[in-house]
Amino acid sequence: MKKILLIPVLLSIASCAAVNQQKVETAPPVQEQKVKADLLQENIPVYPGFHLIPDKSFIYESGNVKVGRLVFVGNADVKNVVSYYKATLPDNGWEPLTVTIYGKSAEMVFVNPQNILQIQVNRGFSQTYLTIQVGPKGELTNQE
Repeated sequence: MKKILLIPVLLSIASCAAVNQQKVETAPPVQEQKVKADLLQENIPVYPGFHLIPDKSFIYESGNVKVGRLVFVGNADVKNVVSYYKATLPDNGWEPLTVTIYGKSAEMVFVNPQNILQIQVNRGFSQTYLTIQVGPKGELTNQE
């Protein structure tokens, strides 16, 4: 009789643990939020629902120079992501230079007075990858 009562109790505990684990995994970690804020500031949004892949991302800072490459993963159509950035970034001070869509991929380049921003979108089998690269805008020099 005790064995019969023990089985429902164990199943109940296991299902509660699984629900709690799912809740923890869906919230972006504090480190992810800090990394995004360090490079993206407020003027480069991340497409809604996308999450940082830390081991594929980096930020390099030396003096007043900061560059970085952040890779995100989510689930969205490439054309929707392109439309989002074409509509959002000009309002944040970014001027579009090029926007190229080819199949399940796209590449966009934007500039502001100080920086250059390159955004790549690639649709895989079941996920979409978003790569955001930011760095200082270089100057052309006239060599005589």
